This record gives sequence, C-alpha cells and structure tokens, in this order.
Amino acid sequence: MKQVTEIRKTAPQYRFLTVGRDGIDEEKRTVELAFSSEEPYDRYWGTEILDHAPSSVRLGRLTNGGALLLDHDPTRHIGVVEGVALGEDRRGRAVVRFGRSAEAEAAFRDVQDGIRRHVSVGYLIHRMVLQEEKDGHETYRVDDWEPIEVSLVAIPADPSVGVGRSAEPDVSTTVVRQVEDQELQPQPTTMRVIMTDETKQQPTPAELERTRASEITKLGEAYSKYVSDKDVGNAIRNGHTVEQFKDTVMAKMESRHTDTREQHIGMSTKDVQSYSFGRAILAAMTGDWSKAGLEREASMAVAKMTGRMPEGFYVPFEAFNKRDFNVGTTSEAGFLVPTDLRTDLYVDALRNAMVMAGLGVRFLPGLSGNVDVPRKATAGSLGMLTEIGSASETAPVTAKLTLSPKRVGAYTEYSKQALIQSAIPLEGLIRDDLVTGAAVLLEYQMINGAGTGAEIRGIRNTTGIGTVVGGTAGAAPAWSHFVDLESACANSNAEPDRLAGYLINTKTRGKAKQTTKSTNLGFIWDNGAQPLNGYRAAVTNNIVSNLTKGSSTTVCSNGLFSSDWSMWLVGLFGPPDVTVDPYTLAATGQVRITLNQFADAGARQPAAFAKIDDWLAG
Repeated sequence: MKQVTEIRKTAPQYRFLTVGRDGIDEEKRTVELAFSSEEPYDRYWGTEILDHAPSSVRLGRLTNGGALLLDHDPTRHIGVVEGVALGEDRRGRAVVRFGRSAEAEAAFRDVQDGIRRHVSVGYLIHRMVLQEEKDGHETYRVDDWEPIEVSLVAIPADPSVGVGRSAEPDVSTTVVRQVEDQELQPQPTTMRVIMTDETKQQPTPAELERTRASEITKLGEAYSKYVSDKDVGNAIRNGHTVEQFKDTVMAKMESRHTDTREQHIGMSTKDVQSYSFGRAILAAMTGDWSKAGLEREASMAVAKMTGRMPEGFYVPFEAFNKRDFNVGTTSEAGFLVPTDLRTDLYVDALRNAMVMAGLGVRFLPGLSGNVDVPRKATAGSLGMLTEIGSASETAPVTAKLTLSPKRVGAYTEYSKQALIQSAIPLEGLIRDDLVTGAAVLLEYQMINGAGTGAEIRGIRNTTGIGTVVGGTAGAAPAWSHFVDLESACANSNAEPDRLAGYLINTKTRGKAKQTTKSTNLGFIWDNGAQPLNGYRAAVTNNIVSNLTKGSSTTVCSNGLFSSDWSMWLVGLFGPPDVTVDPYTLAATGQVRITLNQFADAGARQPAAFAKIDDWLAG
C-alpha cells in the first residue's frame, strides 16, 4: 500500500439557513431556528454533505451553553444556545436566547421585524469519506463534524443555492489519501479520509517549543517599533509564554508613549523658558513671525517629526507644560484689567469634573500613527482525557483594539485690547482654558461617544461590556444595581482588583446618600475612600442624565463600573495644534483661538466594564 499525504492549514467552515418567523417568543427572548441540513454544498475541493445521523454530529459545544454571535465575531456575543436537536428531516435545530446588551437588543428587534433572517453555523470537520466520484467531481459525506457556534449574518456569500456561508476564511484542510496498490490488491473504489482523529499526531515537546519561539518572534517582528531583538531573545530563553510576551509588548508600548521625551524636539532649558505661547498667538494673528522665530522653528520641527503640517502652529511637548478673555466684560477679561487686581483670587469657570485619569485609565501620548493593541478574546478549550484518549485541538481566539486619530477641539475668544491690558499672563490663561476644555470633551467622548463619524467609541457604546437594567421605565438607584454591575464583570471572569471602581454623576451620588441598602441598613453611599460597595467612586456630570427608557423621557442617568480601569486606553496623536482666527469676529475686535488634539480610546478587554442606563436619580 502506498500513502500520499497533503497537509494544509485547517479552519472552521460556515453554512447558513433562514430564520423562521413563527418560532419567536418575545417574552422569553428566544428564537427557534434551523442551523444545518444535508443540502449538498460546493467547496473548492468538491461537494460536501453534512451527515445528520446522531452518531455523526458532536453537539457537546452547542449544548454546553453554545454562543450566539453576530457575523461569527466572538467579540459580538449576543446570546446563548439553550437547546439543540437533530430532526427526522435531517436538519439541525436550536433554540437561542438573546441577551440584553444594546447590540443584542437591536439584533433581536431585527429578527422580530424580519430584517435579520440568515443564520450561519460555524463547524469543524473531523472526518469525511468520499461518497461519489463522477466526471472528475468528488462528493464527500461528512460523518464526523462539530458545530461550534451559531451566528446571525447580514450578507451570506452564496444564497442562491439554498445554503451557503458567510464570507469565510481559508477553508483548506488536512487531507490523507489511502491509495491501494493495484498490483497487490485491486479495489473498485478509493476511500479518502479528511482530518480523522487517528491521523492527528500530538506535538512533541520540541515541536511545542519551536511553535512558542516562532510565535514570540513573529510578535517581535510585528511590534519591532516597541520591542527589541533583545526582548524577543530574553522571552524565548526565559521560557515566557506567548501571552506573557504580549504583556511585555503592551508594557513597552505604554512606557514609550507615556515618556514623551521621544516626541520632544530637543529644546534646551533656555529655549523652553524663552518660549512664549502668547507671542506665537500674536504672530499667527498678524502673520508677522519676525519676533517669534523660536516659536516658528519649534512648530516646524514638530511638523517634520510628525510628518504633518499644522493648521495653525504646533506647540511642542517641552513648552506646553508651562499655565483668555475680553476687556469690558466682567465675566471674561474685565476682571483682568488692573485697578487693584487680586490675581491670587482668580478662579476658572465651572466645568464637568475630569476624573478618569484618577481612576487609572492608561494614556498613550505622543502617538504618530495607528496603534494595534493585541488581546485574547476567547481562551482555548480544555477537556479531561482517558489514559490513552486523544486531545482535541484548542483554538484560542485573538482580537485587537485599533486606536486611530480623531479630532478633539476647544476654542476661546478674547479681544485684541486684552492682549495689551491684561495683568495676568494671557498665554497661561488661554492655555489652561483650551487644554481644560479639550480634556473635558475628550472625557465626555470616552464615556458617551457613539463611535460613528468623527466620534470616539465611548465605554457606553462598546460591544461586549456588561449591562444592568433597572426597569421598563427606569428605576431609582438601588443597592442591587451596584452589586449587579460588579457581578456583570466578575461573571465574565473580570474579577475586580485595586483599580476597580464606579463612575457616576452628581444626581446619582445625591440619591445614593439618601437611599438605604435595605430596611434598617446604612445608606448606599458610605463615607471614606471606597464609598460604593467597597470600591472607589468618581463623580462627574460627563456621566449623562438625559437618557430615555420607556416612558421616562430624557431623565435617566448612566452609571459605569470597571473591574480594572487600566483596561481603558487613551491614545493622543501628536502635540496640540493651535489656530488663530482674527477674521470671523473682526467686527467686534475679537480673536478666536482654537486648539485641536487628535485622540482615540478603547477597551483592551470590554468584559472589564459594565453599565446601567436607566437610573432615575434626579
């Protein structure tokens, strides 16, 4: 007997069917659907038929809390498979229950409305046998296969044949052909077996070691901007796992971007002390840079470093860490005109508090291009084996968070006269006003941004975070809500640590101070450093209080909890870009100064966050 083996990479396969409208239970949030059949399906290597005999289908993964996904994306988990059966009509059927996240709610409504009708099943082939070979075309019956998840898909690749697949990855498989020697034992047919458990060989320790070293080396090459060959070599020699090396990459990325010296243009201490923000503003306003040569050179140096010209002028990092208004208006610069001016009593405008940095979010300043942050979305599955049992292949799912520039801006207006008459250094006040205004807006976006158009995707709109519901028309903050927010993270294995805490607004804090945990128990809000459920609590009115739930219109408050606030990353792309506009308000003798900062934010692990959007706190 001669044996010929062709080895190629394996991958899950996909098919789709259509959701029936008669199997929807709105109250239980369940849908009955068919996810597979014996309909022949053409693949590039031949026709495939999924055998639906009970002995042919491994249902263990689906019956053990199988996942309902959107478009086969493991980060878009919208429900759970509650029951699976193989029908007499040779079809696989399931009952799925939808979750209560915003994305799950939207998907369930689309199913009810008949908008989402296509169901796709992802499955692994363990064995298939050649059933027929005619005119060079081969038909295989898959007599050992394993459904691993059920998905709702928007666009199947080939709906014309009754079954198809969503846009699929590489579907090549490991093929073992057994060809009988015609001279010794002639046979009328040829049997071909694909991916039999018997043909799978468990990797040796040496092969595992080579794989570990190879994956670490590939990561090092992909992120060579942050890690050196020495880092890669140390990880391999010291026996670090791939996951441990990913943590090293993340730490290097953070340290590089936190230390903005790499983004400095090399200004001396004397130059930094001489740099004048106000002088640059005057030069930009008049177009005469003859008295602002240092400021102009600094801006051009930043532009050369970033590869991007400013709309106005760049303020280098070295100079921006040094702290405007109209004369005649007491609420603006009028109080700055000297009579007997008490500059020590100047106070800034009242703004929403900025609190997320204090909670522990990670800032990556000084970015110059898009940044991909790798993470493991789903761990590989393990199982107990008999003494001589074969281990099943495990496939951990990885994902990445991409940070890309989005514009955050703020502006202030002042009169030309104020430039001359102000006794307080005008540049410091303008800088403080612009930077604070932009920072408040950035924090608002980090919480509430929709993630569409020019907006950052905030925590509230991040797919995969936990969700707690108060009531059909909202509910007053209750002790159970705070515990449920904590549990939503913990139940996803995001156990709270020292950087855990709540983020609420002033209305919720006030309500928590007046509401007891239960009869004869203390108030929800305890005094001290950890006032809510034993965790820290930050308060800002960037947490909105104008949401709608049912009949409660524009009166509901949001609340957030994170088991680890460092899982939220904020990327700052380049230095601030300042533009001076003396034309728009020229008729009133005013000048508008605008600061633009490019930034983005996102969650490394969405499961570390949970929200409630229907507190009636006001």
